[in-house]
Amino acid sequence: MGGALVALVASLALAAPCFADDRSPITVVAGARGALAHRLSQELEAAGLPVRVEASPTAVAPGGLLIVVPEGDEGAIEIWSASGGRADLVASVAPDGPLDTRVLRAAELVRALRSPASAPTDATPAAVAPAPLPPAPVAPPAVAVGPGEAWRSPPLGAWAPPAPAFPVPAAPRSALVDVGVAMAVGWQAPGVSLALDASLRIWPSARVGVGLLADLPLVGPTVDAPEGEVGFRATLLGAELVLAPVARTGRFGLVLSPGVGLAHVSASGEARPPYLDSDESTITALVYGRGEARLRLIDSLALTAGALGGAAIPPVDIRFVGRVTSTFGPLASFSLGVVVER
Repeated sequence: MGGALVALVASLALAAPCFADDRSPITVVAGARGALAHRLSQELEAAGLPVRVEASPTAVAPGGLLIVVPEGDEGAIEIWSASGGRADLVASVAPDGPLDTRVLRAAELVRALRSPASAPTDATPAAVAPAPLPPAPVAPPAVAVGPGEAWRSPPLGAWAPPAPAFPVPAAPRSALVDVGVAMAVGWQAPGVSLALDASLRIWPSARVGVGLLADLPLVGPTVDAPEGEVGFRATLLGAELVLAPVARTGRFGLVLSPGVGLAHVSASGEARPPYLDSDESTITALVYGRGEARLRLIDSLALTAGALGGAAIPPVDIRFVGRVTSTFGPLASFSLGVVVER
């Protein structure tokens, strides 16, 4: 009889740890196993909670808790709960304050989650109050939990704790001013020319603005006749209404510019004997329209390709000894350049 009693006491003593805490251990995931993970595991063990530290979430039983400790002891401490075939973020501790304070906050949260029935009904002290959860937390990879089946996860290289939520940056603001320069190959009677285009645009709104255009001749056409030779130049200065049917904040843009202006037309002649050399110039009005396609290269610099068409009102005749040899009237040009937005 005495031997049987001793055997019963021994069997109860061996079974006591199982009755003391039959819950699954708490898994602390810390790839670097820094001071924060070590201190947290000690605090939880001191509270009588089963703890194991792993480099990756390899096995968490249903109903178990997973504590993700950031690398290098920086970042938020996140507490996940595995249940119902998935894992959910239930609490987190923000990365501010001393190390001991963060450890105490996390330990208090874990104790409250493991013993909800014994948790006090009054408010949690401010020293251990959980930090606000980030909006829309991202769950870890899909889990499969079934009867007698452990929580499974891919290897550490294929899984990482969810990144913290950052504010979504505001949409880029439309530039208020842009300045452009371009090389333009043009045609107008009496021939082909090469000019430098310079433009300034001011945008009081995102799609409507005003602008100035200067077309400065570099190479002008030449008129040759029996009486002599005349070099022709036309300098244009215009004021524009600028419109942006395609938003200027994207990679591609389109600007349309109807305008009016003035053209300074000059002719410099070298006469053959018996005629005399003569230089003449005049100013005429100009109406035109142009379009400019844009391709953004960097934040404030875009490549441009443009086309211009217009007419002088009234046209300007070029005469040799009273004979009209050409008339400056319709004109067109094509340009390539860049525009800087500010």
